[in-house]
Amino acid sequence: MNSQLQILIALQDILLLIRDAKDPSRRKQYGRIGFKISTIKPLEETLAELEGQLEPSIRTQYFRMKQRYGRVVAPVINAVCHGCFVTIPSAIHGAEDRNKKLYRCENCGMFLYWVEEQPILK
Repeated sequence: MNSQLQILIALQDILLLIRDAKDPSRRKQYGRIGFKISTIKPLEETLAELEGQLEPSIRTQYFRMKQRYGRVVAPVINAVCHGCFVTIPSAIHGAEDRNKKLYRCENCGMFLYWVEEQPILK
């Protein structure tokens, strides 16, 4: 997997953790299952460190997406972007290097990563 894509996925996970840690009801839920969140400072430090590891052009796009949508990456499952639920063009979906280089959804602009195809339930 592309190293920049791995960083983007980790950043999104940290953003979600920070959002949850700031929400009192979520904090309470985490506490009930044994995850005590006393401060978000370590999460914010890790976030800043990872943001610094992004290439400058990707960092600019990342901040724009983060500010606009709050999310920056979306999985592609069964050729569908799960950021906007639009079908990805077959030229991109069929590419052999799809997780080895960065692709963005032509509709919503999210950075894309592919997961294993899932059987379609009927």
